[in-house]
Amino acid sequence: MSNMQMHFHKSKQTVNVFGVVMILLLVVLAACGNSDSNSSTGGKSTTTGGAPTTANQPTPMPTSIPGYGTTQGCPSDVVISNAPKANQSVALKSQTGTTVTTHKGDVIELRFPFGKKWTGPKSAPAQLEMQQPAGYALKSDKVCVWRFTARSAGTADLHFTSRALCKAGMMCPMYVLDVPVTVTVK
Repeated sequence: MSNMQMHFHKSKQTVNVFGVVMILLLVVLAACGNSDSNSSTGGKSTTTGGAPTTANQPTPMPTSIPGYGTTQGCPSDVVISNAPKANQSVALKSQTGTTVTTHKGDVIELRFPFGKKWTGPKSAPAQLEMQQPAGYALKSDKVCVWRFTARSAGTADLHFTSRALCKAGMMCPMYVLDVPVTVTVK
């Protein structure tokens, strides 16, 4: 082989190896994304209450399954399987603003899909009371749940964050997404 042909052959090998490495990198990074197969709504939406209050419903019995909630992306390992029905149930998954309009006494349930690491507010604004446990795992629907009771009229801004949920020792994209939710109590 001539010197020029050998140089062309080595360049072609380098390009092929680089292409394979890039494809593998994309596959690994894609695996860190949301693995939830349930469809859920997110983005710009407005939800209005009107269902009866949940005051007479039974109190859910939380259980703790070590490692379950946190491996799914929830901030705690508390699992509730029979939560009472909320007046408002809003499924969220993106960083665009969501507005929920409700009434005094209503229970608002915010649901975030498994597959991302979610964090929520540590306390609630004066118009809302955060129910405990906050950020629990709802196994049946594969979501992390925060529940709030509307206490007084006004507008409250809540901020949740979403991060990549990655396994130890694996490559992981580094990002933090702000997921704002505005609650208007009438």
